[in-house]
Amino acid sequence: MNMVNDLDVPTGQRQHKTFATLAAQFAMRGHGLIKGDPAIDGQAPYYAMHWRMVEPLADLDAARDYLAKLAGAGHGQELQAQ
Repeated sequence: MNMVNDLDVPTGQRQHKTFATLAAQFAMRGHGLIKGDPAIDGQAPYYAMHWRMVEPLADLDAARDYLAKLAGAGHGQELQAQ
């Protein structure tokens, strides 16, 4: 795994931390959030997954919006502010 040192960025703006937080929130709803490889032609940077459904996501904001839709689908929990 290629880790990028983002320690010179405020904690709330660290992309790895944001991804890990969102992935955990997806998991709590029974979904997966994985990273794609945009260097491969046609791949999205992120994917939401559930059973056989795969939804490409353009960025972490799109992942946050998708998660908000899941929350609005009757799960009854508020999302944490980022």
